[in-house]
Amino acid sequence: MRSKFTWILTLFFALIMQVGFAQPGKQVTGVVKTQEGDPIPGATVMLVGTNQGTDTDEEGKYILNLKKGDRIKVVYEGFKPTTVTVSDAGVLNVTLVEDDSYLDEVVVDTYRTTTKKENATSVSSVTSKTIEGRPNASIMQTLQGQVPGLNIMTGSGQPGASSQVTLRGLGSINGSTEPLYIIDGVPMSSSRFRSLNPNEIDRVDILKDAGATAIYGNRGANGVIVITTKRGSFDSDLSIRYIGTTGVSSIQRNQFNLMNTAEYDDFVRTARGYYPSVGANLTPAQRAIDTKWTDVFFNEAISQAHTVTFSAGSKNLSTFTSVGYSEFGGILKGTDLKRFNVRSNLDGKNNSGRLTYGTTFNANYSVSNMENAAGTNAVNNNYFLGAFQSLPYLSPNSYQNGRQLYDLYDAERIGISDGMPLFLLDRRNTTGFGQNEFKMLVNGNVAYKLSDHFKIANQTGVDYQTINQNSWTRYDAFNEYLFGIPQNREFLGRVGDIFEERMVFNTNTNLRYENTFNDVHKVSAGVFLEYLKAHFRSRSINKQGFDPIFWSDGGTTGWIGSAVNYQLYAPTAGLSRSDAGLFSYFGTASYDYAGRYGVDATIRRDASFRFTDDNRWGTFWSVSARWNIDSEKFMENSVFNNLKLRGSYGSAGNQDITNAGLFGGAHLYDTRYASGVGYNQETGLTISGLPNRSLQWEVITQANIGLDFGVWNDRLRGSVDVYKKQTDDLYLDTPISAINGAATINANFGSMKNEGVEVNIAGDLIRNENTRLTMRVVGAYNKNTVVEIPNEGGEYWDGSLVGYRQGSMVNEFFMAEYLGINPENGNMTFRSKDGGVTEAPTDADYQWLGKSSMPVYQGGFGLDFEHKGWFLTADFTYALDAWRYDNEYFFFTAPTLIKQNNLSNDLRDYWTPDNRDASFPKLSGSNFAYGGDSDFYLQDASYVRLRYLTVGYNFKKQDLNFLKLTGLRVYAQAENLHTWTKWRGWDAESTRAVDFGQYPTPKTISFGVEVQF
Repeated sequence: MRSKFTWILTLFFALIMQVGFAQPGKQVTGVVKTQEGDPIPGATVMLVGTNQGTDTDEEGKYILNLKKGDRIKVVYEGFKPTTVTVSDAGVLNVTLVEDDSYLDEVVVDTYRTTTKKENATSVSSVTSKTIEGRPNASIMQTLQGQVPGLNIMTGSGQPGASSQVTLRGLGSINGSTEPLYIIDGVPMSSSRFRSLNPNEIDRVDILKDAGATAIYGNRGANGVIVITTKRGSFDSDLSIRYIGTTGVSSIQRNQFNLMNTAEYDDFVRTARGYYPSVGANLTPAQRAIDTKWTDVFFNEAISQAHTVTFSAGSKNLSTFTSVGYSEFGGILKGTDLKRFNVRSNLDGKNNSGRLTYGTTFNANYSVSNMENAAGTNAVNNNYFLGAFQSLPYLSPNSYQNGRQLYDLYDAERIGISDGMPLFLLDRRNTTGFGQNEFKMLVNGNVAYKLSDHFKIANQTGVDYQTINQNSWTRYDAFNEYLFGIPQNREFLGRVGDIFEERMVFNTNTNLRYENTFNDVHKVSAGVFLEYLKAHFRSRSINKQGFDPIFWSDGGTTGWIGSAVNYQLYAPTAGLSRSDAGLFSYFGTASYDYAGRYGVDATIRRDASFRFTDDNRWGTFWSVSARWNIDSEKFMENSVFNNLKLRGSYGSAGNQDITNAGLFGGAHLYDTRYASGVGYNQETGLTISGLPNRSLQWEVITQANIGLDFGVWNDRLRGSVDVYKKQTDDLYLDTPISAINGAATINANFGSMKNEGVEVNIAGDLIRNENTRLTMRVVGAYNKNTVVEIPNEGGEYWDGSLVGYRQGSMVNEFFMAEYLGINPENGNMTFRSKDGGVTEAPTDADYQWLGKSSMPVYQGGFGLDFEHKGWFLTADFTYALDAWRYDNEYFFFTAPTLIKQNNLSNDLRDYWTPDNRDASFPKLSGSNFAYGGDSDFYLQDASYVRLRYLTVGYNFKKQDLNFLKLTGLRVYAQAENLHTWTKWRGWDAESTRAVDFGQYPTPKTISFGVEVQF
């Protein structure tokens, strides 16, 4: 009895004490859900200012003891944290808004992770929501227009083609200008992303200013792009997700206004009165033919992509596994890309959490059928010449086989103009060119917490890649007859095979310290040691002459030995090897005061294999600081929930002297010799490279000032950055005496700068429980200026259409300036060197035009709309003040090419005595050849493009219960849907200053589904 009374008394006193110490309040319940009404299990609900809180259950419900006026903060990964105030009601439901622009944790780089609030550098991030499910073979195409200052130009429709990527303008002239790419801590051996499955990517962080990139030292001069793939979570059930898309791609429209057969014949008949040599009229049989050659060489290409992911986690182990298969058809017939991916990411820890580790394994295999003659003027090899320029009155049915075609050509019954499309039809049937690529990324990391403040860690990774390139031409191909018969070759056919192997090993060991003093002084520091070793091996063989009885496409069956005829049939082989190495040690330190002020510093020493001992080491550093203005007392109750001023200054190095990648320019400090067969077939040595032992680092110094802001609980948010980036000791071809056997040598000379402004703004015009409408604007202005170059005149021009000079931009057009048509004689007129007018300009009359192929303004804008499960996203990209020479339009409007290729109807506006205000000179004009070297064909390549459009529906979880699914999303989307531009060609976007016979990027419409179990 006594023990029972004691128990009751103890319970009574415990209840009395609990009531006595508790603040007056009551039990409040609620549900945390998405805008679509789906419950969010596992969301954290905390009473602001205390450590009291709870997590929502499987139905998104929570219970807390609260009183009126209390504020609770609800946090869940992938959604914007929301703070609400308790009222008298006993129910307090919370709706979380999914928002990619709010990134509470920012992966700054490979070496550091910091909160958005404490970040003092210029970093832009793109999450998986923007990346996954889009029908692009390369992630770079998806990032276009998403990040201010990130200029991405693809310029080729070949599936998986590489893009030209620059951050904040060109940082070098002869050296590398591409950013450093890092995937899960492993630096990439090349910038080709055709083997990477975008659906595996969790986020991409783009590091732009010196405060973010200086820690990468020798590789961070042009910015850094850090790609992080998806991983599992601890204490989570198995989740299976499928993402699938299928679509069709087609060629974009052009504004060349090309003639059909009837228009062509009528034009020739009319033009003969002014230009008698245009040729004969078409026969009735020819006039009855009207071939659209783009339909012959191009097709609507089908693409599909499928990815299945598995993620799960126990207390101490989490896994993420992904398997993917993709097929991307090319709009040029015979081109495509097939890709298979597998990924396994694993993370673990011990019970105490002091030891953590992770592994990444990613294997990719791709098979690509490609074209390899784009941009050339080879009428028997470049398919795009046949597709774009072929005469419409020719018929593809005229082609039978290679031998018949050669006999007609040899007998001069057909020439280049009427044979070009037939030559190319034969090439399509009798040749092949492809690459098989295997790429494997393996990474491991381990960290151990030595104490509450010290942690030691290591991360080691390997990037392994093989590329096998195979090309072949059948024995019965027109090109084999064309070149083989004059050589008196009895056996025709040829095969080429190249095998390349790359391996990059990178390891980083570090010791880090972090501590907080008096709750307001947060100090952290780290020391790092990094080593990179890379190897490249290549072997090749080329062979002509095969027995047709045993021929196999792409193989070597039917091999004719060199004993038959050594000069004709002996194979040629090649072997090459290159090695590269980098060694670095560096340190970081940061200080934060009460979340209001912060300072970060880095210093790094790098050694490169490309320089002599005297110049091998380079030192790079940075300092960055921030002021979180929103944390000041005078900002309380203001409309700003986020307001931060930040600045940085520092340097980074570039050691890629020739822009040839990791293995290029390895021995420019040494005299190099090459062996070859010379006089009397004797092997000898010749100098292949002159040494420059003074070569040193190209150094980029950058200053940046930025402002981040969020207004009305981030309803309006964004950032503004102003920067100046200067490159000193530029890698340039410096003139030397030709007595040495060369007129120039690689050297450090001169400087260049980029100055610009970047803006990133997003605003929620509508934001409530059922509807959200967000508008986004990304903009960048960059002014490129060459400060100094190594010659007396301060100008560099190599005879092409572009050059550079002091005080102006790189790739500035240098040519005759067209003034118009002389109304008296129909000739073209140009500005002379003394400012007058001439009809026969020389090189001395050429003008610097102040126009470049690199855009001055670029970016994107768009909107996101969601309403009760329905969603719509539209992304527009733009590039302004960019110029390119339209060589295609030259061929379509040159009077000298009448009856040689198709023409534009624009040419009808040519000068005659009755049409003196014409767009084109008289057909028999004596000086049209000068027009080809003038800005007459220089066009404004600025554009605004509807880059991406998607519309779809997210099903609510409660609507899927009968299917036993946890998520279902269906959508339709389009890439490159429409472009507004003055550029006449098939694609305004290009990496080139001159466009001619290139593979155009396609328009793609696709449908997708995402299913989660």
